[in-house]
Amino acid sequence: MRPALILIAALLGCTESTLQPVPPPLPPPLDDRLQIVGEVCTEPADVSPFPVKVLFVVDQSTSLQCTDSRNRRYNALARVIDDLLPLPNLSFGFVGFASWSRVQDFTRDRGALRPLTDPGQGLGPATDYQGALASAVRLLEQDMVEVGPAERARTRYVVVFVSDGVPEPRCRAGCEDDGARCANGADDDGDGQVDGADPDCANLDDASLRPDVLYGVCNTDQVVPDDVYVDLAGRCPAYNQPQQILERVDDLVALERVYSAGDVVLNTVFLSAPQEVITSVCGDAAAAFGYAAEPARALLQGMARAGGGVFRDVNLEVEDDTFLSFDFASLRSPYFVTEFVAQNQSARPGASDAPAAPDTDHDGLTDAEERALGLQPLLADSDRDPATGEVVGDGYSDLFEVRLAARGFDPKDPTAPAQPCEGTGDADGDGLRDCEERFLGTGVRQPDTDGDRLVDGLELRVGTDPLVADADLDPDFDGVITRDEIRAGTDPFTPDAERFRRDPVRAALEDHGEVPVPDREDGTPVMRHCYGFNVEDVRLATTVQPRDRGRNRVYLTMAGEPVGAAAGRGAVRRACVEAVYVDGGRKVPASGVIDVSQRGWDALQARLDDRFDALASCMGFTEPRLMRRFDLEDLLRACVGPSLPVGGFLFQQEELRTLLRQLLSRDLTVKGPVHPSDLFWPIEQFDPAQHCFQPWAYERLQALSEVLLEVCQACPAVTTGRYDMAVPDAGADGGADGGPDSAAGDPE
Repeated sequence: MRPALILIAALLGCTESTLQPVPPPLPPPLDDRLQIVGEVCTEPADVSPFPVKVLFVVDQSTSLQCTDSRNRRYNALARVIDDLLPLPNLSFGFVGFASWSRVQDFTRDRGALRPLTDPGQGLGPATDYQGALASAVRLLEQDMVEVGPAERARTRYVVVFVSDGVPEPRCRAGCEDDGARCANGADDDGDGQVDGADPDCANLDDASLRPDVLYGVCNTDQVVPDDVYVDLAGRCPAYNQPQQILERVDDLVALERVYSAGDVVLNTVFLSAPQEVITSVCGDAAAAFGYAAEPARALLQGMARAGGGVFRDVNLEVEDDTFLSFDFASLRSPYFVTEFVAQNQSARPGASDAPAAPDTDHDGLTDAEERALGLQPLLADSDRDPATGEVVGDGYSDLFEVRLAARGFDPKDPTAPAQPCEGTGDADGDGLRDCEERFLGTGVRQPDTDGDRLVDGLELRVGTDPLVADADLDPDFDGVITRDEIRAGTDPFTPDAERFRRDPVRAALEDHGEVPVPDREDGTPVMRHCYGFNVEDVRLATTVQPRDRGRNRVYLTMAGEPVGAAAGRGAVRRACVEAVYVDGGRKVPASGVIDVSQRGWDALQARLDDRFDALASCMGFTEPRLMRRFDLEDLLRACVGPSLPVGGFLFQQEELRTLLRQLLSRDLTVKGPVHPSDLFWPIEQFDPAQHCFQPWAYERLQALSEVLLEVCQACPAVTTGRYDMAVPDAGADGGADGGPDSAAGDPE
């Protein structure tokens, strides 16, 4: 064989035996995911004008002639009634107690209430806590039965218990608690022990250990009338012991559970006065009352704890007449998040391994679907004038007309349907125009007509019925209910359980509880239920609008509902964030994370402050914090031509000044929310054109600050000192700062 042929054969043999075709490189994974981190807060708790019934349980024992000789408790009582009686949902009841209980049922009749504030009602010889609480339980229970289940479920019962001392009489169980019975040789209480062998007969001379010796009623065999010591029953029972009193408090608050009342709470007040004041009023007789302040204070504190209320320690010599004013507001129903959905209005997710399909005009039809139907991907209402071919629209959105084609709608014909659209606004912000809602029969001012916690416009987009609470059904029989599919960004009408498991949009909420949140208008702290949220794997698409190509608009929609018997209908809030995504080559933010938590806003401000400090130094400010926004605008005017490249784009100078004014306050703080949850607006007020957070705009601002530093360092007007910086007076701001926009009244 010739050498050349041998070489060719050898090469062929080598190729067939050892060489493998090199596979083409795998395409890089799509970087089309977005994460959003922030905080959302519900509405402030509902305080509904349902009934509030206030029951005062007031000590009228003889000792109060010394403790409260000026009858301050009656003045405080009259003040509460006078202040609250004008409120139509307030009524008052009364239990005055000594050795007896005087009861006034709940009423709004001033004539019936007048004796409650009259010191001339008289005083009694004892301080019967147990009888007073038993009377209060009976009064409340009777009222709850009479008003019926509907009203009592919305009624708040507030009990205020007032006393100046310990309970009297205080009886131990058993009859052998006095000298006569402990010396008669009989087993009087039937415990098998007699006289000195019975522990009940020990320490009879020590009233602190054996208070029974002070009160003849403790060991009496006689029947006690019903109108005195109203809870004393049986033969020689224990009475007014701390455990019994707390059991009556438990009985009181248990009425809420037993009768499904809205709320029952017990507050307590301990009245006291300095000993010298008591002695000056009652002299030596004051000693007979044995003021035991510490035991009384401890008992009343324990009663308030058991009753879920507030204990108040009142020195009558220094307190004003408001010491009987407690929280008498109607039932308070805090809100909780019941639904949270993140949805990209600019895209419809495809299969797990396919890019999302863009929807540039946010109308619910993808750009490809619109082109296939002969519609306009950049216009949500594509109807054309048949004579001129000009797009004129008919007020109904393209998606609405496609969905309702069988009912006479045509997205290309402005004369179909015959019923014209009257009202292209969206009064409830749910994504359906008012005329569309009227045609469907959904509520023009109800964002969630069927009450399934999915707003009507979202239901139209995904194909469910906004008139039927169908969120918990499974129309595609893939084992995933519609609500969960919508949260995950999958299709409730396509069996795609595998994608739901492998590649969902994920949203997690972390409950922060009720926290004070500054009111958006006046900054007043308002208690609201707040949650941290973390949304992951929102798919982005390359939209095709001529300006800012690739912008994606993501809605975050939160439904909250109040809980409790007084709860009303839920409320919906919505926020909006925007990201930019262009064919896998550009994404803003590049990290894929939009952080609108307080931490995110603080980090943004810190990054800008670093650049502004450097700019201030370059511009000759001895104190960086004196630099104002108008100084940056002056720098643009003095050192920049008609246009300036920033972040790879060419901007006109006026566009850059507008950017500064839109994103920065005059003192160069970022124009952000007072509280992160302010990004969420009541859906009826939500306007995406105004309320969308645009990270790309802030990135543009950061790029501008870097360019301005370069401009400052190279500008002859600055480097030669010919640029006269107008340093404002310390503390000057607003219209007095001399800035170029002060005359125009720059809105903040």
